[in-house]
Amino acid sequence: MEVVAYLRSAALVLAFVATAFSSRRVWMLADQVGLFTFGLGFYLIPGYLLQFQTNGTIDGLHLFIGRFLGGTMMGQAVMSYKLGKSKDPAVIGMLFTLRTAGCMVLLVMMIANGLLFSGEQQGQWNEQYVWFSLLGAVLWMVGNLIHLIQIRDFGVLTVGCTRMENHLRLDFFWHFVLIFLHIVFTEEMGSITVPRNTFDGLHVSVNQTMGVLVLIGSLFSLVATGFRQPEDKRSACLGSLVMHGSYVFLILWGIVITKEQPFQTGLFNTVTSGLPLINFLSAYFLASKTKKSYRSTSTVCS
Repeated sequence: MEVVAYLRSAALVLAFVATAFSSRRVWMLADQVGLFTFGLGFYLIPGYLLQFQTNGTIDGLHLFIGRFLGGTMMGQAVMSYKLGKSKDPAVIGMLFTLRTAGCMVLLVMMIANGLLFSGEQQGQWNEQYVWFSLLGAVLWMVGNLIHLIQIRDFGVLTVGCTRMENHLRLDFFWHFVLIFLHIVFTEEMGSITVPRNTFDGLHVSVNQTMGVLVLIGSLFSLVATGFRQPEDKRSACLGSLVMHGSYVFLILWGIVITKEQPFQTGLFNTVTSGLPLINFLSAYFLASKTKKSYRSTSTVCS
């Protein structure tokens, strides 16, 4: 590896050691800043972040999917930041539980893709994928796991049926089905959203990574229905607003400005991303902030 690669990996490890073994607040801030920074990087300069980790040239579809991944990461960071300020222990407990579980799923998928799509061919991962993306995923999972096992009070979750909660449930069911199809039938779903004869390993890997992150977000929508404070529910909505807003902007940019997307597929992508955006806009600005609780459970670890 080149010296720059060693320095890049060392910086990740040093940042992890300095924050993961500090207070929960320090780790959460590092997690949020890191996630948003990498998300912004993938949104603005996906070609650079993908190029040094792969072989061959980066095409327009690589850039398109990479920017979608960046929007997903920024939305997750905003949601984590807002929820991290909650005083409800149930919110913090669920935040670390879902983040850790999602990191584990993401890590398994990244290892599988690294084994399947590594080599000298076009669109295959090189060793930088291991020492940057895979290493970062490992550190991210371990850091969240360290703080998860330190939590003793997981608070109280409630069950109700206010308008806000129904919006959140709708988002969960919509994305759970859609993202499951994208993860399992990556090439088939990809051919619907972006007409293409072949998909290389990089297309598949980045699309699946984005799918896992969106799936985590949809699970947040589900558990957010049990948060006691309406503001915590709105925080979950805000992260999804950022995520889907970035999607719709990219799609419309590709249709109107760069004309990289055919109108038919662009329309399909706009509908699949625009409907959740409308759902969250309605939830965030119009849904009632009142809360009706019908049942609650509490979990405290001794």
